[in-house]
Amino acid sequence: MAMRIGGRNIADTIHLKHWHSLVPNTRGAQRLLESDMAKMSSKILPQADALLTEFDDMGIRHEILSRIRSVIETRSTFMARILK
Repeated sequence: MAMRIGGRNIADTIHLKHWHSLVPNTRGAQRLLESDMAKMSSKILPQADALLTEFDDMGIRHEILSRIRSVIETRSTFMARILK
């Protein structure tokens, strides 16, 4: 299930203008949003990998976990691309 962003809920069709609809229509608010999004997209993969390692150390292994990590990578890469 995806959250609707700017009237859209299919991740690969959500563009920066859709994200901008979440904040006030000022350049300052948009820049702050873009900065926060860039930080999140750069930090999420290492955190996802650390969580997978933690699960593995606890003996929790399931293919869905690596699939979730792949989705996170795809979405964060897409996010980084639209922020350029």
